[in-house]
Amino acid sequence: MAIFHLDFKIVKRSEGMTSVAKAAYHARTRITDDRIGEVFDFSHRTDLHDHIILAPVSAPAHIVESSSALWNEVERVERQNNGQTARYFDVAIPVELSNDDKKKLVAEYCQKNFVDKGMIADIAFHDLDGKNPHAHVMLTLKTITAAGFGKKDRSWNDKKMVVQWRESWATMSNNYLEAAGSEERIDHRSLRTQCADALTQAEEAFSAEEKAFWLAKATETNRPAMQRVHRAKWNDKEAQEQRAAEQALRNSQIEEAKKVYTTFSELPLEIVVDVRSFTISVLPEPEEIVLPDDPATTKQQPVMTTAAISRRPAVKSYRDPNKVSKVSAAGKKSPVLVAPEQNKSTKLKTPSSRNIRAINRAPTRNRKQVKPRQNGLFKRFTLLLMGFFKERFVWARRKTDTIDADHDKRIAENYIYDEVLGVSVLRSEFEKRAKFNNSDYKLTPDEIKRFPSRPNQEQPAANRNMDLTPPIPPEHMRQGSYPKLSPPSHKKH
Repeated sequence: MAIFHLDFKIVKRSEGMTSVAKAAYHARTRITDDRIGEVFDFSHRTDLHDHIILAPVSAPAHIVESSSALWNEVERVERQNNGQTARYFDVAIPVELSNDDKKKLVAEYCQKNFVDKGMIADIAFHDLDGKNPHAHVMLTLKTITAAGFGKKDRSWNDKKMVVQWRESWATMSNNYLEAAGSEERIDHRSLRTQCADALTQAEEAFSAEEKAFWLAKATETNRPAMQRVHRAKWNDKEAQEQRAAEQALRNSQIEEAKKVYTTFSELPLEIVVDVRSFTISVLPEPEEIVLPDDPATTKQQPVMTTAAISRRPAVKSYRDPNKVSKVSAAGKKSPVLVAPEQNKSTKLKTPSSRNIRAINRAPTRNRKQVKPRQNGLFKRFTLLLMGFFKERFVWARRKTDTIDADHDKRIAENYIYDEVLGVSVLRSEFEKRAKFNNSDYKLTPDEIKRFPSRPNQEQPAANRNMDLTPPIPPEHMRQGSYPKLSPPSHKKH
């Protein structure tokens, strides 16, 4: 059966890798790395089926003539010792396709997603006739022009690009499988994501058969993913036992999915199935909807009919091809909207069968609740009731206006609206501010305070009658007669 496997990696010099060695291994050939002078020979392997190189139109012919010329040129233009030289991936090809379709699928995928963006793709096909058909693809990281390689395009390293490339491979593979007449399909999402999405689709399904399909899909994907076994461990006993156990679990889930589909596809349509807890409840009896006429409407409006919304499930089916589904055979009828005659009520009529009544019923959360038109009776009754409460209770009465002309006059005399502040201020305060802001205004002595926080201390009055002339010393204290001071430690000898 078809499986999905697509894994992207980078050739890094920091990890001791070289793009020449990787290309020689993929192409099963002998290539010499001119940069390091080492020869890589894998020509003894015999599982190579075909080898091609896809390049943009602007690529020089001498670069893309062989894998040796291409990847030696890539190694030559990369200057960094720990640089990245190539991006590579291996992809599993569906076994349901022919060899020509397998090669065409891979080439078309590489051309659309990589070569058209400016990359060169070196593609090697392995084991196309066996049980593990796959392809190894190496991609350049730098843009190519007629003059040679340019700078690296960093937008190719975005993680969103990897998601787009994986989704593109699943879409193109499914198209080829559908053209080949196979019911197998692949999905790029994880099993956990597929299971959650299948449960959501089952909740929103419009028919029992579609609901049964999505429940079977959720049952099949409710298992752990199969672990990849390295080529060197294919013949290992422990690895073979692990793969056998995983295969048995997958097969058991597929059988369980078929049983779930058979069980839920035969259930009557007037029940509700909770896919989260697998509980079943009965729907209430549907009622006939009657829309009353508006007496003001005199002209009959045309009745518009729209097709029922339906979704096409995946092609893969869990139903037995030899068994005819009761639901699909009985689900050809749909509710009919009958246009009434003029001045008559509109009725939504449904077929008499209870099973047919819920085939194209939309989910409850998407159904619009139509409110019938009123003739004004409810509005008049509401107005009368509100008027009664307004007259009955004090809190609903309108308070009288107690503001008289004298009050307005006092406000006008004592307050002035300040256009700068945007508020009404006292007239005295407004006049004081207007006087202070005038250019001719001079401060008064009381307003001039250099140090307002320093207290004023009273200074003692000066005695102007004091005689500041030094007195004349007596004769015995004149020069040479008064004793001289000497340090205490000085002693006369």
